[in-house]
Amino acid sequence: MPRKKATSKRANNEGSVYKNKRGLWVAQATIGYDENGKQIRKAVSGKTRAEAIANLAPYLPKNGARKQLIQQNMSLQNHMQFWLMKYKRRTIAPRTFERYIVNAKRYIYPYMGNYLPQNISPNLLQDFLGGMLDNGYALDTVKHIKYQLGQYFEYCIDEEIIDKNPVNKVRLQSRERKTKDAAEEQEYKAIPEELRDRFLQAIGTSVLFKPLCLTSMFAGLRIGEVLALKWKDFDEKNKTLSVVRTQTVEPTFDENGNITKREYVVDKTKTAGSVRVLPIPDLLVEALKEWKKLRVMQELMTKAPVSKADDFIFANNNGEMRSYHGTRTMFMRLLKKHGLEDAGIHFYKLRHTFSNTLFEAQENPKVIQTLMGHKKVETTMIYNTATTNKYLQKAVDVFDERYAPSEQQVTAAQPSEKSFAAISDENEESHGDQFLQNVARLMDEYGVSTLDELMEAMDDDHPKPRRTKDFEM
Repeated sequence: MPRKKATSKRANNEGSVYKNKRGLWVAQATIGYDENGKQIRKAVSGKTRAEAIANLAPYLPKNGARKQLIQQNMSLQNHMQFWLMKYKRRTIAPRTFERYIVNAKRYIYPYMGNYLPQNISPNLLQDFLGGMLDNGYALDTVKHIKYQLGQYFEYCIDEEIIDKNPVNKVRLQSRERKTKDAAEEQEYKAIPEELRDRFLQAIGTSVLFKPLCLTSMFAGLRIGEVLALKWKDFDEKNKTLSVVRTQTVEPTFDENGNITKREYVVDKTKTAGSVRVLPIPDLLVEALKEWKKLRVMQELMTKAPVSKADDFIFANNNGEMRSYHGTRTMFMRLLKKHGLEDAGIHFYKLRHTFSNTLFEAQENPKVIQTLMGHKKVETTMIYNTATTNKYLQKAVDVFDERYAPSEQQVTAAQPSEKSFAAISDENEESHGDQFLQNVARLMDEYGVSTLDELMEAMDDDHPKPRRTKDFEM
């Protein structure tokens, strides 16, 4: 007799999960009943058993079978990946979603991916996130991961897998505690003063990088904003630049969250505050005018769209938006040619140089915030990494200028050789100062006319004289 094939018992409320002839896993379960009381069955497939279960879960009611299915069969890694691909991906920008995927695959899954979601405790999360800080990860990175975990566990609460969010009890430091070396590095975000003239001479040898770098260094634009500028954004007459768009990299993902390609696209600015019209200095106006002349000549010769109102100011020779990667490669070659490859100069240092120049000129931080396109002034203050405190000394000098005249007036108002009796009369008329009246009375009793004489007389041991005529009836 043929041997009977062994079978394994399925978990309660799991439904049917099996492998079909094509090698795919299939999960199916009853998801309801029609008007005649007949069962409504739903079947979904996946490359793995866990994936098939994850695809079936949304069709089940939250209580009962759905909850049991996830709790018994899905690890945190499989469940979070399902949440990311099916839900989170549709609600955030591609660049943000890329960060979520990287956080999950690089940090979260290796540490707790094999746990069941309901078994994640606040203590485990505290050890995980605190350990990242102890290992030198930036506070911002750890906070991003904490925020992502918090969102995921809120989803688990909605799915009735857990009752409370374990992230809520995790405590992290409120701000970065930097080492001495890290603090010193913070001070040099702008191009150092001793290198600025040398850098300007270097970019002066390039017809492209002179106007491009000056746009960031003298107007404070992000490199993505610079590359997305169009000629219609440059108002030569009013000496302004309008910032209304930026260049960004948009990744494309496969079904597993892996990036299949990246594409440079024009997008809206980083924040609403980043949309701005900026006054620009004459040096930048002249640099852009010279660049425009070259672009007009180039278009006449090659027919490439590089000088019309809707063309990119810094387009490549084909009239297409220049990519950040290509621009950076050319920029590094220029720095190397002039011996500046080890100076640590990059595009964002130009923007820091812009802000530091304004801080050193004692400009109002709110004004700098507007020019930089920051949403919060606190972000602007991070850019204040000037290495000199001369502008701070100038700031406190205002107290000398404001209050020194008042101090001089107070000194001049001290009692002089003038008769205190006269002072008392004047004071009584104007202020009624009781103290001066008493001093005047004593001077009259001692028969003196100055404050020095009064003090000398009061130091003597002899009794004070009395003017009988002042007491006659």
